[in-house]
Amino acid sequence: MKKILILFFSLILVGCSTKSIQPSFDNEAKLDTSQSEIYNYLNQSLDSFIFSGSQLPTYKGEPVEWEVIQGEAEISENRLVKKKNASEYENIVLQGKVNGETYLFEQLLLLDEQIGYLMTYFGGNDKNYENPKLAYTFDGMLWYLINDDKPIFKATTGSKKVRDPSLVRKKDGSFAMIATQGWDNPSIYIWDTNDLVHYENERLLQVNKSSDDLQMSEKQAWAPEGFYDRRIDQYVITWSSPKDGGMYYNYTTDFNDVSYPKKLLDTGFVVIDGTIIKEGYDYTIVLKDEREPMEEYSQLFLGTSSTDYLGFDTFSSKRITGHQSEGPFYLKRDYDYILYYDDYTRKQFQAMTTYELRSEIFEDVVVIKEVIAPMESPRHASVIPITWKEWERVTQGFVMEEDK
Repeated sequence: MKKILILFFSLILVGCSTKSIQPSFDNEAKLDTSQSEIYNYLNQSLDSFIFSGSQLPTYKGEPVEWEVIQGEAEISENRLVKKKNASEYENIVLQGKVNGETYLFEQLLLLDEQIGYLMTYFGGNDKNYENPKLAYTFDGMLWYLINDDKPIFKATTGSKKVRDPSLVRKKDGSFAMIATQGWDNPSIYIWDTNDLVHYENERLLQVNKSSDDLQMSEKQAWAPEGFYDRRIDQYVITWSSPKDGGMYYNYTTDFNDVSYPKKLLDTGFVVIDGTIIKEGYDYTIVLKDEREPMEEYSQLFLGTSSTDYLGFDTFSSKRITGHQSEGPFYLKRDYDYILYYDDYTRKQFQAMTTYELRSEIFEDVVVIKEVIAPMESPRHASVIPITWKEWERVTQGFVMEEDK
């Protein structure tokens, strides 16, 4: 049996403050069409970070024979499970067999079991509202405050106004926090954190900048979000700029330098606040229609991709929300998804559930009865799944900080 080894994209940085990242292929083995399709499908279906106990993907419903080639893990009933002697962040290499051919998948990080979600948000009714805050949930409905709804830190550079904070998991398991800088700024805030308690290396990163191919306003970079794409060993940062007509993205290797921006999608009108969710092979995005008058257009709608996060090409004409809304984020439970968003005219969260991510069928959650969100006037939140050890570190860390 032939083992097919695919080398990943190689993205090279050149220059200084305007570094450019260009992907290229370098295949050790030439694949026929069917082999390439199988490899690409499985490679995209595998998440960069796999929680212990997670189901491994099939090939379009057909079973795949999975084997752990490297790392302290085993496969049980098609679930990848950590061994007792595994590290907290265990590097894994998997091999999948389909139709007698084997395919190798590297740069996978196996985490402990997921126990809940950590929320980053800003808001409140005092002068400190433009600062990052944290909360967590185990079930997606009942939220607990961290640091008593107070800012976990304050910015010391730039505008010192931190909006729309979001956490990005790095390929080693640690995190970067990224956030909007004030209102009209081309740069976003970046911090590094190993424990979700101490945030270091505060810096500004200009993502909205012009290139020979694309003239930008260099004015706005709203609601940045990011994720690691193991297929190309790069982080993707997405953000919005109404002045530039919509949503854009950059690549980065280290959150210190970024590629020139490129347009993420084209709806034919101005959109902002897009949040991307990956479920297996499929990518879905929820966006805000930013046209005016706001009373008519300022609602959320869905977009889907036929390829990956660069292929959003189908957009729903149906609006999910029936009133002005923005700042959406998703979280996944065992049996459904919850879509939270800012009901900003009433300064509160609202939530909707759906059983099918790409469905236009959403059911309103009665916030007062079913969702307990004790934050004061929360705004534009984001969530990231976490493990028990990560939860312990962040909750105990801020208790200890309060005791100082």
